[in-house]
Amino acid sequence: MKFMKKLLAVTLAFGIVLSGASLTTGEAATVKAAEEQNLKSVFSIDAGRKYFSVDQLKTIINKAYQNGYTDVQILLGNDALRFYLDDMSLEVNGTSYASDAVKNALTEGNNEYYKDPNGNALTQAEMDEVLAYAEYRGLNVIPVINSPGHMDSILTAMEKLGIENPQFDGSIRTVDLNNDKAIAFTKALIGKYAKYFGNKGCEIFNLGCDEYANDKNTGGWANLQKTGLYRKFVTYVNDLSAMVKKEGMKPMCFNDGVYYKSTEEFGTFDKDLIISYWTSGWWGYDVAKPIYFANKGHKILNTNDGWYWVIGNYDKAEHGNGYIYDNAVKNIKEKDFTSVTGAKPGENIAIIGSMQAVWCDYPEEVYEEDKVLGLMDLFSTTYGKYLVRPADYTKVDEAIAKIPSDLSVYTEETVNALNTAKDAVVRNKRVTEQEDVDGYADAIYAAIDALVYKTADYTKVDEAIAKAEALNKADYKDFSAVEKAIEAVKRDLDITKQEEVDAMAKAIEDAIAALEKKAPATNGTTNGTTNGGNTTGGTSDTIKTGDTTNMTLWFMMLVVSAGLAGMFYARKRKENR
Repeated sequence: MKFMKKLLAVTLAFGIVLSGASLTTGEAATVKAAEEQNLKSVFSIDAGRKYFSVDQLKTIINKAYQNGYTDVQILLGNDALRFYLDDMSLEVNGTSYASDAVKNALTEGNNEYYKDPNGNALTQAEMDEVLAYAEYRGLNVIPVINSPGHMDSILTAMEKLGIENPQFDGSIRTVDLNNDKAIAFTKALIGKYAKYFGNKGCEIFNLGCDEYANDKNTGGWANLQKTGLYRKFVTYVNDLSAMVKKEGMKPMCFNDGVYYKSTEEFGTFDKDLIISYWTSGWWGYDVAKPIYFANKGHKILNTNDGWYWVIGNYDKAEHGNGYIYDNAVKNIKEKDFTSVTGAKPGENIAIIGSMQAVWCDYPEEVYEEDKVLGLMDLFSTTYGKYLVRPADYTKVDEAIAKIPSDLSVYTEETVNALNTAKDAVVRNKRVTEQEDVDGYADAIYAAIDALVYKTADYTKVDEAIAKAEALNKADYKDFSAVEKAIEAVKRDLDITKQEEVDAMAKAIEDAIAALEKKAPATNGTTNGTTNGGNTTGGTSDTIKTGDTTNMTLWFMMLVVSAGLAGMFYARKRKENR
């Protein structure tokens, strides 16, 4: 009954965990309401231009987890390509490119772009580690392999591999959409990455598709439309989009090149494309406005460039780049989480979330991790009702620490109940589910309290009792010590009392060893023949080793016999005289 009560307590505690909880008051209720909108909060890091180590990426992912982000976007292909698969071999329209040859060509491309002293590219094993850590922290990773622009290293690699003139019209970072061989190579390369990340369970794959030939001039999209080449851009993007969807992911791209000048004259883009809306354009850069995409049915990720910071950029005069640190801080404090650049007052632009981004336009600049993490903290604090922070697992961890180190001494049923309570813990729950998390701790504590020790091992006791029961009490002078030792046995002691149980067995064994047999009854007759003290056909009165007969009696009988013989002999002699 005691065990059943304890098991019931565990069951009830575990039931609390499974029942869930709802928050209805105060700040938690506000966060809960925001969470129910299912808005993404994404942090983006430019690990394409500049090499980032596994530890640096994991630090960013951990900070994102602590601050309530849902996703981390990692640009791996952006001017340079900083991630190589184990197998980089490609088969393109009948031409084979060996894996090592592709890697070597890409490395040359990276070095020509910027030979980063910290590293060249992540290996597949290292990316596996990054993705596994993100999964452990409950975050999605959005990979980015940018094309047809921002391809500096890939274009160099193509030339090293024998593809002629892959660049567009003098651009060093944009592939020529008219070069079928270069386009086929690019698609094959991106296809390998899409397959890898799809197999890893990534939700979104960002195709980039921004700033076509922006290193040459800012009129890349307009020039494409003037020449009619923009049609090939539409086809190219749709082909990549289909490739990503085939691998089970959602395609995304930056907004500036899609429906440039808000026209369908050159074709329509796949409606499944998520639009990462970062800029509404400027004079001479006439991009489609967010309402245009919304009306087309595209989902929009608010990537307001007001939140942008380029690492090392503190003074616009130094680089001529407006994405300076102070502006990023100012805009995070002033703009609303749902504020989409280019949206007019009154326009209700539905978004799937918002993305903050840190860029590495100048890869030679020192990575200031404290600044990056500080901006993440500021973003999270400012938009706290949208970035739902993780629940506090302190009580859970304390409960787990209380679990006995040796569970082998407890019954299987109660240990299984404890393991069930511990295994029920789901990590990475948000603060809106704090009551659920606390319930995990309660269930573990209840299961610990309900642990029942195994019964002690009575094998030796039972063997000793069986040995005693096999003896005939009548053969011994006093059998009471054995009986008392058996009567002293206490049953149902638990395993912590094993020494006491073993002592009970020893007491019985000791009592048996101390027994004395009774003397056997004797009649002195021989019913058989005796030969050298051996008897056949009857009993023998021959004295044997260990015989308990009284030796004095035998001696007296011998004396009497000798006396009688002497008297008989003396009488005979007298008669003969």
